[in-house]
Amino acid sequence: MEVAQIVIKPKVTEAEKQKVIDRLKSIRADVLEGSSFSTKAVLYSQDPGSSSNGGYYKMNRKTPFVKEFKDVAFSLAQGEISEPFETDFGYHIIYVEKIKGQEIELRHILLVPSISNESLKEAKDKVNLIRKKIIDKEITFAEAARTESDEKETKANGGQLVNPKTQDTHFELTKMDPTLYSQVSNLKEGEVSLPVIDTEQNGKKKYKLVTVTNRIDEHTADYAKDYIKIKELALKEKQINAIAKWFDEKIKDTYIKINGEYRDCEFTNNWLKK
Repeated sequence: MEVAQIVIKPKVTEAEKQKVIDRLKSIRADVLEGSSFSTKAVLYSQDPGSSSNGGYYKMNRKTPFVKEFKDVAFSLAQGEISEPFETDFGYHIIYVEKIKGQEIELRHILLVPSISNESLKEAKDKVNLIRKKIIDKEITFAEAARTESDEKETKANGGQLVNPKTQDTHFELTKMDPTLYSQVSNLKEGEVSLPVIDTEQNGKKKYKLVTVTNRIDEHTADYAKDYIKIKELALKEKQINAIAKWFDEKIKDTYIKINGEYRDCEFTNNWLKK
């Protein structure tokens, strides 16, 4: 199937933003007075990928971090701690531990502002209103995604999701992310889901509307419909054949020991050199 979504993120109040900034400034001041940045990261950072490791990352300019994070990281001298700054993930401070040529080793602390119940309700009300407009045919799902969605990765595409494994828009039901599967498996083509609340890894909540833009029933492979899939299978077959050819060439000149209990097995390649 092909799937599209509209994402509405609750707005963070200025008061909550300031609370997080003040907390990071306090942590920074403690570290400047001699506290361990690493320990503070373990205790307080909300980055699931690095908090248990004391906030540690190694990176260069090509490492896939968000631009704002890299800009700050590469503006710091060794031993320097940044002021709090914002990315899509929340608010950070960075401590540069080592600079080795084009590579830096750093530690960081991420804090995510809390979302008030009032902001959550506003987001839910907004997503319900969008759903009603789509069902009443005042606007199409794709138009609503382009004008209302808070997810910049999909909004320009009318909310269409891209399969991260294949880089096309098709998702196989048996290989789909279980959470997404539970949200779309019972939807008919063109049907819009009720508002779904999602929690990201960093604890941020968001509301979603999901729709199935195209359901492709089981069928004999067809070049027009399944070009990407056929191309992928053809490439795999070429890879398998290339490896088999390489095996055949190398086996002749390579010492191979096969334990007695396996000598009667049937091998795909000529391991026993018959």
